[in-house]
Amino acid sequence: MNHSLMTLAFIMYSLVIVFLLAYTDPRRNKLSNKNDKLTNKKMVLSVTGRKLLAWSLILPFVPLAVMANYAGILMYAGAVTVIGWAISELPTSVV
Repeated sequence: MNHSLMTLAFIMYSLVIVFLLAYTDPRRNKLSNKNDKLTNKKMVLSVTGRKLLAWSLILPFVPLAVMANYAGILMYAGAVTVIGWAISELPTSVV
């Protein structure tokens, strides 16, 4: 697989994980329930599950490092940072 395609796949993987973490964030849900009583999130993850999901964001570094795709490592790290920032800035009703 081409290096750029592999990096793009890992970026999409991180996008899904970060969206899932934002959707199940208890603090974020608590703040949204203070402002909007109609919000009812049914998906709840345990603390251990959330930690495992967060740590799974590091897994793509292994194949990228083994393939010596250092540009891909930098792109992935930058993309995860930007994705996390962008999702944290979205209103709770969107996520």
